[in-house]
Amino acid sequence: MNQTTKKQHYIWRSYLAPWTNNDSSTGTIVCLRDNKLFTVSLMNIAHENYFYGIKELSKLERHIVYEITIKNVTGRQREVNEGWLNLYCAPFDLADEVVRLHYSMGRSTDRVKIESKQEFKNWNIEYIEKLHCQIESTGMQYMELIRQNDLSFWKIEKSRDEFSFFLCNQYFRTKRMRDSLTMVFAKYHAISPENMWLPISLIFASNVGAHVAHDFSAVLLQAEDSYFIVGDQPVVNTHSTFNMLTPPNEMELFYPVTPHTALLLTTDLKYVSGQILKISKHEVAKYNTLEVRASREQSFAKDKVQLEAFMAVQH
Repeated sequence: MNQTTKKQHYIWRSYLAPWTNNDSSTGTIVCLRDNKLFTVSLMNIAHENYFYGIKELSKLERHIVYEITIKNVTGRQREVNEGWLNLYCAPFDLADEVVRLHYSMGRSTDRVKIESKQEFKNWNIEYIEKLHCQIESTGMQYMELIRQNDLSFWKIEKSRDEFSFFLCNQYFRTKRMRDSLTMVFAKYHAISPENMWLPISLIFASNVGAHVAHDFSAVLLQAEDSYFIVGDQPVVNTHSTFNMLTPPNEMELFYPVTPHTALLLTTDLKYVSGQILKISKHEVAKYNTLEVRASREQSFAKDKVQLEAFMAVQH
């Protein structure tokens, strides 16, 4: 692994393609940031250098992740959660194993030398980035179906599981979620919260994804004579308090898929799974407001007029 991806996007560029000028991942999109509107290429939005680069967890940090996500979980989900934590820690655990193996053979190996090798550094930069590429690849087939107004895959358990995991990864893998999770742990001075957010996000995505796949209905919303916008936290809980310290009591996930269509995953009995529902300009405006409120830094649209109404909104 000689090459590394410096610009690591936390919003899938292919996902944003329908909002661009040419409906492709190489197009430009209208962006609202810091109360300013401008047009920009997808390569230059919703990214941060080495965003998914992994960091070694201290013993205390690993213990805290275990206590939060594994200790009180049983059955298959416990195995899954343990698997994600072990996968995240694997490069550094492997380095420890190499040191122990050499020591047992009467040879001295400095762990610092292992970590200083460029190949080891590159691996840690790309490790989670490549994982998300695989998750996106799995999700792509379902996104294409949704964009064709086809929700038939939701009737198949395997498809529901795969898509829900993809969607919940997009929910938890963002800059807003990273900053919110690190804020929750900021009061603990003996740890570095930024080290912990990636394994926690993967575990939460698995847990919430399993819940969504098992209990939620999928509904396609179509905008009549109006347009959906999207933010850099594209999956939004419509019951969100927008405060990580005050979690909502309910969950309903809204996810724009094109400027004209959006997916709603819900337990509300007024909806029938698989239905396609046309909604009014007023309802579209409510969902657009949620997207802007949920966004960390940037909101996007097909045309600037769709964002002008939010230019004076502070969120």
